[in-house]
Amino acid sequence: MKEQLKSFVKQSPFLLKTIRNIREGKLFKKPYSKSVKGKNNILKIKTSARLNNCKIDVVGNSNQITIESESLLNNVIIFIRGNNNQITISKEVKFNRSGELWIEDDFCELYIGENSTFEETHIAVTEPNSKITIGIDCMFANDIDIRTGDSHSIIDTKSNKRINHAQDVVIADHVWVGAHTSILKGSGLATNSIVATRSVVTKRFEEQGVLIAGIPAKVIKQDITWDRKRIY
Repeated sequence: MKEQLKSFVKQSPFLLKTIRNIREGKLFKKPYSKSVKGKNNILKIKTSARLNNCKIDVVGNSNQITIESESLLNNVIIFIRGNNNQITISKEVKFNRSGELWIEDDFCELYIGENSTFEETHIAVTEPNSKITIGIDCMFANDIDIRTGDSHSIIDTKSNKRINHAQDVVIADHVWVGAHTSILKGSGLATNSIVATRSVVTKRFEEQGVLIAGIPAKVIKQDITWDRKRIY
């Protein structure tokens, strides 16, 4: 009978979610508040996804937010101002403490791959057609800032032209980012990389399995990988 009950619960995402919330003392907490203004905005949240004290704030048209199964979002703000933007949070992504997913303007995209985890991270996609892509099984510590643009203009006084347009950020699979780190427009991190605490990443690193550190960050060690477990 006990095994049959376990099997029944596993086949019901709603029951599984309820049991987890009871265990974590979150059953009676408000999962999220929602303010969506505009037309044709789509919010897709899988039944087994768990949101705790989150806020969804959208003004614009034809935006889509997708939160896949078994994801956990604690104290996350999802903020969109613009049109035709997409946020995708894949399966088993976890925001353990808090986070802010921020999109400004039109045709922007934020994609987070499966099993990636965050402690406290601000992710901002600003300016039209810019994109942040985060791969599978990445690990982000606290007080991390990732952004495609500066949100304000820097102007060359000789040409009177702006010189700080937004650029995409691409973070590959299995990347570990240490605390108090900034990953700025045009940056890229390859598979198995580690970013040391308090680094500022300002460019693309194509080589896999490297440790980068500093302001601006540079490669300080090669031929490495990492594991979530402590290995003795």
